[in-house]
Amino acid sequence: MGVFEDIIEKSSRRPEGFNGVLERRRTKRAPMLRSSSTNMTSHLWELELVPAFGLNRLSDQISYLAKRSVDQNIFFESTIVMAAWPRLTSLLAPSACWMLTLWETIGEERKMRLFMPVRLNTVGFPKQQVLQVLSNEFMPVGTPLLDKECPEEACENLFRLLSDPALKLPSTLDLTHQSCSTETYTHLKRAIKSLGLQSSETGTYERAALISSDDPDGKMKTVLRPKSRRELRRQLRRLEEIHNVEFLVAKTEERVLDGFERFITLELKSWKGRRGTALYNHKKITAFSRQIVAALACEDTCELHTLMCDGNAIGALIMLGKHGKMVPWKMTFDEDFSASSPGMQVMMKATETLLNDKEFIEADSLTIPSHWMMNRIWPDRLTITNLVVSLTPENNVQAAKTVAAKERLEGLKAWIKKGLNHRSR
Repeated sequence: MGVFEDIIEKSSRRPEGFNGVLERRRTKRAPMLRSSSTNMTSHLWELELVPAFGLNRLSDQISYLAKRSVDQNIFFESTIVMAAWPRLTSLLAPSACWMLTLWETIGEERKMRLFMPVRLNTVGFPKQQVLQVLSNEFMPVGTPLLDKECPEEACENLFRLLSDPALKLPSTLDLTHQSCSTETYTHLKRAIKSLGLQSSETGTYERAALISSDDPDGKMKTVLRPKSRRELRRQLRRLEEIHNVEFLVAKTEERVLDGFERFITLELKSWKGRRGTALYNHKKITAFSRQIVAALACEDTCELHTLMCDGNAIGALIMLGKHGKMVPWKMTFDEDFSASSPGMQVMMKATETLLNDKEFIEADSLTIPSHWMMNRIWPDRLTITNLVVSLTPENNVQAAKTVAAKERLEGLKAWIKKGLNHRSR
C-alpha cells in the first residue's frame, strides 16, 4: 500500500466530532531539533528540524528560497506545504515529522539554504529505520529546495549536521523520488563523494516526460503511432457530430475553482469513486486539494483543462507549474464516453497547448513506470530513484543493510504480485 493510500485509510478510520478533537489534542507533537557548526570562513551553519505546526514562521523564507533554488519543486514550495503538510503529518505520525531547514549566517544576515519536509520511517524487510524525505505517490517529487549561491557547500553541511549524535536521528537518510537529471541531484552526489559517505540508488525507474525541442516540421511531439492519432481524431469528429464539444482552459481563481468542483464530481463517478480513493471520498484530502488549487491559481501556477460535452465535463486535467516547468497533477474522465477516449483527448490537447507555449521547458508526468497512457503520449523519460545515504563513514554498513532490506521487500512484492496474477488467469 502506498503512502497516500495509507493516509486515506487512516483518515477514514479517524473518529469524528468531540472524540476526534480529543484524540488530536492528545497527539504527541514532534520536538524542534537543532544542530550548528562554524566553517573555515567563520560562517555559522544551522540545521533546524521544525514541527509542521511551526510552518507559519518559515513561509516567507521558503518562498524566497524557492525563487533562487537550483531546481523547482512546486510540492515543496510554501503554498502547497502550508496547505498539505500540516494535515498529512497529523495523519501520518506528528511526533516524527519535521520541516528540515538549513541556514547560513554571514555577519548579521541569516539565509535559508536548503529546505525539505522529512519524517522518521521504517523501510524494507526486515524493517530499517531511516530519516526520509516526505514525498509520496500523491506528490512524487522529493527534490530539496537548494540555494544556487552555494549548493555543494549546503549539501555538505546538510550531511554533516544530520550526523550530529545530539539529534538522535537514524544514521541513514532516504532521499525518495529524486530525478537523476537535476542539478540538485548532482550536487548531492558530489557532497556525498567529498565527505566519503556511502550511497546507493534503489527502486530506480523511468517515467514519461515532455521536454521542449525545436521541431522544424511543426508537428506535435508524441510517440503515438500515426494510426492511433488518426483514430483519436476520428473519435473526436464522431463526438462533435453528435454533441456540442469544446475544450476549456481555466486559469483565473474563479474559473479554476469552478473547474475543480466539476473535476471532483467527475472523479467520484469513475473507478476511483467506486474504489474509495477519489478526492470527494475524503473530506480532508478534498479540503487541502481545494486550498492548493485556489492558492496556486492566484499565483498563475495552476491551470485546469476540461473537455466539455453538451455543457458537461467528460475529461479534466489539473496542471501545476511555472517558469515553463509543468506537472499534470491529477486527471479524470467520464467512463460513459470511453468510446471517445476523453482522457486521452484532453491530455493530447493539453500537450499541444504546452508545445505551443514559447516559455515551455519541460513537464514531468509524475506517473508510475509503463503508464498505459502517458508512455504512449509523451516520448521523453526521466530517471527517478531513491538515494540512500549513510550520514557517517562509520555507519556505511547500516546503509548497506537498509538498501538490501528495501530491495528484498521489493522482490517479495514482485513475487507476490506475480503469484496473484498467475492465480487470476
